Amino acid sequence: MRARILLASALVTLAALPAAGQSVKVSFNGGKVSLSAENATVRAILTEWARVGATRVVNAERVPGPPTTVEFKDAYEQQALESLLRGVAGYMVGQRVAPVAPAWSGFDRIVILATSTAPRPAPVTPAVSRPP
Repeated sequence: MRARILLASALVTLAALPAAGQSVKVSFNGGKVSLSAENATVRAILTEWARVGATRVVNAERVPGPPTTVEFKDAYEQQALESLLRGVAGYMVGQRVAPVAPAWSGFDRIVILATSTAPRPAPVTPAVSRPP
């Protein structure tokens, strides 16, 4: 029993560590973002965006995709998000209404919409025809 608890805690600790070779740096300045990510998932990029930019990101864990390498230098935040989130069903942003610190994102929150799939059509059964 004790060994299982130790194993479970070790797995949780390993899962919390960043992936090998993963690097994400984000900075904000007057509505623009500089972002450098190497071998990082979009989820990791959004997590760092939230931490540095004081932004609430909802459903970041639902963003699929393999690790990627991207770089933006003084890009408008909206353009950077459009590029990062092009693989999701949709997203919404909320602008900050209070005066913002220069090092924060201009977005108060980013909400990633849940993906959905259309229901599969029922199988078509051939009509039974009688020979004449």
